[in-house]
Amino acid sequence: MDIEHLTKMQIVLLTLLVSFVTSIATGIITVTLMNQVPPAVTQTLNRVVERTVERVVPDKSQGAGVITKEVTIVVKEDDLITDSIGKNLKSIVKITKKTEEGIAGNLLGLGVIVSNNGIIMTDLSVTKDNSTFIIETEDGHLFNANIIETENKKQVSFIFIEKSEDDKDGKDSKGNIQETLFSPIAFPDANTLKLGQTVISITGGKRTNVSVGIISGFIEDNIEKANQSLDTDILNEKATNDAKDISQETIKTSSIIKTNIDKNNIIAGSPLTDMFGKIIGIATTDLFMESSAVFISVADVKNILLDINLVNTETTKIKKQ
Repeated sequence: MDIEHLTKMQIVLLTLLVSFVTSIATGIITVTLMNQVPPAVTQTLNRVVERTVERVVPDKSQGAGVITKEVTIVVKEDDLITDSIGKNLKSIVKITKKTEEGIAGNLLGLGVIVSNNGIIMTDLSVTKDNSTFIIETEDGHLFNANIIETENKKQVSFIFIEKSEDDKDGKDSKGNIQETLFSPIAFPDANTLKLGQTVISITGGKRTNVSVGIISGFIEDNIEKANQSLDTDILNEKATNDAKDISQETIKTSSIIKTNIDKNNIIAGSPLTDMFGKIIGIATTDLFMESSAVFISVADVKNILLDINLVNTETTKIKKQ
């Protein structure tokens, strides 16, 4: 067929045919290329938190009505981590050896404040060769501290801060002398640790360092657990004689938390927290495995804190608030 002798109608039909074939070919090529696109890179984990916002709207017949509106708020993982670090800095102290001259010596490790009157929890390796210490808080204040003798067989120990007459925060509006109060770290409501869970360790000697990792494994053990929760009231010395009759039950729990955090970045006694700032473990250098840091689970130390009772006794000489 000679294209030069085509009629106008034939030219129009030929043009439509070419356009149709071109469209089909373009579609096939596009679909093929889309199927060959590599999977998207995993994005930073975002947590979606739903909050209920209530607004009272006046109503002529009923006086007032409540409209409930659900608002979706996106909270980034980075924000949770930074908030967790910020709220716990005041709860972490440096533990140094007390020299014969009564001054701070070498750094032994870190500890975490677990009550507002100055009880500190740390790794057993930090205190095993000493009984008196100098404590340096986050704001640079120095305090004398002594070990609390307990019968626990765990890899943790407790020391308490001695407060002299100089360790006062002045007087309140009624003229009463105020004791120095510390910022205790928060404990989780339950042991809900999971493999792959994001965890944070605040550590460092001269400077504060942060290591972020995940839980890579557990070592389980049977422990005796009190049938009473370790709430804030108990930690802040509102325990009474009722604590003496706490019943016990044997449960299987994670006594050691294994992480992928480099052990070279961790100092003994460094706390391990979740993304919400609640302590879940204490670093122990005696149990480091290969190149990863391991932590004593706080599930193993809650009972010890209940045994101490956190009240004024002759053995601890802690001043009752």
